[in-house]
Amino acid sequence: MANYHRHRRRRLTGTTVILILIGAALIYAGILLGIRLIGNRLEGTEAVEPVGSLEGRFVSNGPTMQYAGRDWTYRKRDLTNILLIGVDWQESGAIVSGTDAGQADLLYLITIDKKNKTVFTLRLDRNTVTDIRIYSPLGEYTGIRKTRLGLSHTYGATAAENCDNTVWAVSNLLGNIPVDGYLALDTGAIAALKNALGKAGATPEEDTSTLDAQTTTGAGLTLHTQQGRDDEADASSARQQHSLIQAAVGMFFQGVSDRMSAAGKLFEALTGHMTTNRQRAWFINKAYECRDYRQLETKSLAGSHSLSADGITEFHPDADALNALLTACFFE
Repeated sequence: MANYHRHRRRRLTGTTVILILIGAALIYAGILLGIRLIGNRLEGTEAVEPVGSLEGRFVSNGPTMQYAGRDWTYRKRDLTNILLIGVDWQESGAIVSGTDAGQADLLYLITIDKKNKTVFTLRLDRNTVTDIRIYSPLGEYTGIRKTRLGLSHTYGATAAENCDNTVWAVSNLLGNIPVDGYLALDTGAIAALKNALGKAGATPEEDTSTLDAQTTTGAGLTLHTQQGRDDEADASSARQQHSLIQAAVGMFFQGVSDRMSAAGKLFEALTGHMTTNRQRAWFINKAYECRDYRQLETKSLAGSHSLSADGITEFHPDADALNALLTACFFE
């Protein structure tokens, strides 16, 4: 009988399998590395990819500027900017574009600085000569023109578009800093503010009791008629406006420390007399955040006034002073 020998197959152990897989992985990695080294030598480079580099991960995407021999970055995490617009608007039916939409007579940028725990207001001259966006009577964009800041509000088919143009002009003037919210007030806001503030908006030197005789009845904020367009009356009216607005700002941002509803009541008093891109809750939250902040003295741009060829007053901001203010208040 033939002898049959049975051969047993040797089973691979788990350890052997793991060693084989590791060896295959190392061979594959070696092949890839060799191909890369050959490619780099052919290109004449020895590229080294940094591992774990943090470069570029924390670069601010906010506006930047150069001044005094260095680069500056906008303090995006610290600041909230709110633009208050008072509009001199004359009623003339459907508004598409042009001066009938009303000029921005009153411009205040209110800045909340959570790092320094302050609230400060920058008062902008409506006659400041700066770039604004221009639109045709049919609403078509025609370009940018250097003219008076207050005219920026006259362009737009809707109240929101008017405000957007003003926001763009203000932001462009101030180094492209963002405007986080805006509030445009109409003529009815004057009476509403006076009622809400009581005597808080008047001082012995600036009695607001004379405002009624100078207040027009349009849908825009103005405290003077054509009779008050001369320099003396205009300056007096501007002082009265300033007093009223400062009292409102003080009540809105400081009154909440005494009673939480103060800012809400002021906002409600203006309902029907304003255009804004923010909800009531947003303003209330901002007011609550800075309830214990110091309210700083109002700032204005430094510069000079002159008369244009058509006899209109123009304000030309000093470039160096403007940059110094921007770096002191908005950039770091």
